[in-house]
Amino acid sequence: MKKKLPVMLLCLFLLGALYNLWTIRPVNILYIYSDEGVTVTIVVDHMPWTDREKIAWYLARRDEFKRKYPSFDNTWQTYYITDISDGFTNYAKSPHEDLFCISEIKGDDKCLVKNYFLIVDEYTNSGLRFYPDSDIEYQLTPDNKIERVFRPEYLNQ
Repeated sequence: MKKKLPVMLLCLFLLGALYNLWTIRPVNILYIYSDEGVTVTIVVDHMPWTDREKIAWYLARRDEFKRKYPSFDNTWQTYYITDISDGFTNYAKSPHEDLFCISEIKGDDKCLVKNYFLIVDEYTNSGLRFYPDSDIEYQLTPDNKIERVFRPEYLNQ
């Protein structure tokens, strides 16, 4: 029993240290693609682990994204923050994957596997909606607080 306690404390300390190293590691934006105002795809190397940290990362860069990639129809815009995972690929290398391809990239490898860390819908009249997972949705309230939105189809489960 006496030997288990120091081992457990060491494991907890190492786990906390790894978590802290991951969270202070900066998120690198590797590529950004816009289709002229409706959607913007942002390719990153990793994202923070928690939903709130992912949303905070986006909100810290929101003005920069809006300035560089403005919405032309002024109704809504969607931002897809996606994982680079194994890098760019093509249909021949990844025939069974759901791919997003970027036509302006030269060469054969111009597609990414659709692995979204966060999807952000920005509406001019009704604010921001965040989708870090297919079953979870958050919104930014008028007083700039993040609150979870419970969709009716998930309330009865």
